[in-house]
Amino acid sequence: MEEIKMIGDYIGTMEEFMPGEGTYVADGKIYAANIGKLVLDKKNHTARIDGKIPVELKVGQTVFGYVMAVRPTIVSVIVTKIKGFKRDIDVRTGIHVSQISNGYIEKPEDAFGIGDIVRGRITKMEPDLVDLTTKEGNLGVVKAFCKKCRHTLVKIEKNIETEGGRKPKNNLECTFCKNKEYRKITQDYGVITEI
Repeated sequence: MEEIKMIGDYIGTMEEFMPGEGTYVADGKIYAANIGKLVLDKKNHTARIDGKIPVELKVGQTVFGYVMAVRPTIVSVIVTKIKGFKRDIDVRTGIHVSQISNGYIEKPEDAFGIGDIVRGRITKMEPDLVDLTTKEGNLGVVKAFCKKCRHTLVKIEKNIETEGGRKPKNNLECTFCKNKEYRKITQDYGVITEI
């Protein structure tokens, strides 16, 4: 029976298997880096994910998508558009925590929320893996939604620190419930003309 894995799904430990294509390792555990069929090679003790990458994607391209999942070390993004192309696509990609911002981000959930619309740049492509970055100022969240009520968040000028002052300062406010949140936003947050 085929087992389909999503980005960030747990596969096994380094004691059981060596990581293969379409996987990554965090704290000695192997996770899926792409969506696809799990292949466990018991003879060679390797685990890999078989998936496909559309021909149009290239390293350096700017893409748009929405956040599907936020995991401890990676943000899963479904890319739906390539800047400069009219055709819609549907590609699972990931933003590693180290590729979110030039500043320190402890947890991806401090910078992204489920459903947020993101502009990113492709940094790495392998047969079963597409990595994005949002480090540059024109990359990041272009539209965000409140984690409490799901209404649109708008940019605020005055930043207010979260409890304990450990998380980055808030830069967005909910238009409905007035909840204040932080995201790694683009310089032109709220202006989405390219999608």
